[in-house]
Amino acid sequence: MCGFVGTIGSGGAGDPIGRALAVLAPRGPDGGHRIQTRLGTRPVEMGARWLALVDREGGRQPITRPSGAVLAWNGEIYNHAALRARLIEAGETFTTGGDGEVLAALLEREGVAGLLGVEGVYAFAFLAPGGPLLLGRDPAGVRPLVFTRLPDGLAFASTLDALRATGMFPVEADMDALVDVLRDGAVPTERTALRGVVRVAPGQVLAFDGALEMSAHDIPQPERAAAREAPDQPDVLQALRAAVHDRLQVDRPAGVLLSGGIDSALLAAIVAESGSLPTFTLGYPGVGEVDETERARQTAARLGLEHTVVACPEDPTSWVVGTASAFDEPFADASAVPSWGLAHAIGKQVRVVLSGTGGDEVFGGYRRYWLLGAGPWLRTVPTVLRASVSKVIEKRMPQGARLLQAAGDPQGLYRGLLRLQPVAEVRSVLGPLLEEVAEPEPRAGPRTPWEAMAEDLTRYLPDDLLVKEDRAFMAHAVEGRYPFLDDRVRRAARDLEIKGGAGRARQKHVLRAYVRDAVDTDLARMPKHGFAFPVDALYRGTLRDLAEDALLGHKARERGFVSPAGARRLLRDHLHGARSAGQTIHALVMLELWARRVLDL
Repeated sequence: MCGFVGTIGSGGAGDPIGRALAVLAPRGPDGGHRIQTRLGTRPVEMGARWLALVDREGGRQPITRPSGAVLAWNGEIYNHAALRARLIEAGETFTTGGDGEVLAALLEREGVAGLLGVEGVYAFAFLAPGGPLLLGRDPAGVRPLVFTRLPDGLAFASTLDALRATGMFPVEADMDALVDVLRDGAVPTERTALRGVVRVAPGQVLAFDGALEMSAHDIPQPERAAAREAPDQPDVLQALRAAVHDRLQVDRPAGVLLSGGIDSALLAAIVAESGSLPTFTLGYPGVGEVDETERARQTAARLGLEHTVVACPEDPTSWVVGTASAFDEPFADASAVPSWGLAHAIGKQVRVVLSGTGGDEVFGGYRRYWLLGAGPWLRTVPTVLRASVSKVIEKRMPQGARLLQAAGDPQGLYRGLLRLQPVAEVRSVLGPLLEEVAEPEPRAGPRTPWEAMAEDLTRYLPDDLLVKEDRAFMAHAVEGRYPFLDDRVRRAARDLEIKGGAGRARQKHVLRAYVRDAVDTDLARMPKHGFAFPVDALYRGTLRDLAEDALLGHKARERGFVSPAGARRLLRDHLHGARSAGQTIHALVMLELWARRVLDL
């Protein structure tokens, strides 16, 4: 894992690249370097910080090719050994054993087409002699990359914070993006939290010529039909074993994140088949409804793996503040807080962790997939009746109330289920700077489980879950690796016969069957739990002071993002038990903490 930055053209007071590299230091604690070159007549400077996991002595970057081509990148190529052998047969020579040198050779020799055979996750800036400059991200969107146009050039970086540190463009909040955060929990790919800053989309390569004219290219993907017809297509467990093996070919300590669920237990079981790694779980002492430590301990014990429980403090204020500092954009998914706290603890022991993230999206594990069948008839219920019933049952049947509220979403039941809060609730707390933001044009959301799974892979994963783990983990120089997102695993999952809808599909049954036989019969029968952070209880307890300061303090009142009256009413209702608004309060807290750090300079 690494972080990089680059500028094209002159400008910027002091040392823009140096300031950005300082911000990127946690992503690359093993060293930093910079290089100057040109794109046509324009000066170019690139810098990178690196965390060397393969070929520690050869991990230095930016990488310079014999031709003068330059690569700065962030990520890992899991099949770099096979790609290296193919390139050597074609006459290529290498000076290190690192995967970055392989990626640079592929891009110079074959351009975007060379990425077809790459199994890995990455973001890169590649500049061949004479151009063009290529900015690209892996198809899953695991690694980040943003850029902005300057009056006479371009600037790009792994994170928004690093780009902002260059000081080469005005820092202004994108109000539409801030409303997105309050409504959906995160900023979507199509924009960033700062005006004029653009995110490279997953699976996209942008090419800039000497005049900085841009063209966009899609990274080629293997044809599904060809994959199905391949005689050596592995089954699910074979594919997962290969994916786990490839992601553990590192020269630094590694571990496994172990929750109380199926996906992480399966990864741990595969690890235990051939060796041993430490496992880690986040626990909430005394909060039984979200604490998974006992199930995780039992799994680790049955597999013979060393296990560590990281306990969330009774007062997690420092964790919330630390999380807000680690995220370059406001991020309201509350599970980011335990992710940050867990990484803070395990970063003292490991540099790589296997994560089960992606398992539900690839194998149809979310209950919401098969709830889609309720959407059409729920929408026939009058809005007034849905709203009144949901208020009545909110305390005793929160999931039922959530379903009723989601059914009225203008984009359909599925997107309503994914909302952080209903659209009407968002509007009730917006201040003068945000209340004029227009609602986006309604777009029909997924109507079938298969459509929902596909959308999760292109929206929910890259915009939320992968952002959460990238920022939370890399704040402590820990790299998350995701075997369920391996292309072989995804192809094997697609080839399974689906019966009864994706939510009750045979894909997940295959995983449960293995866990039942190899790990624990009881665990295989357990319902999905999720990586929760008990915001309702905490914002009535130890986080109350933080909430009152962030929502009602002098800075928040002057900022204009939040309505003082709406925020006061929200807090009062939550504290008195009239409603449970912990998720909404947390979103407002994270927005204010981000604004203080980024906008109040």
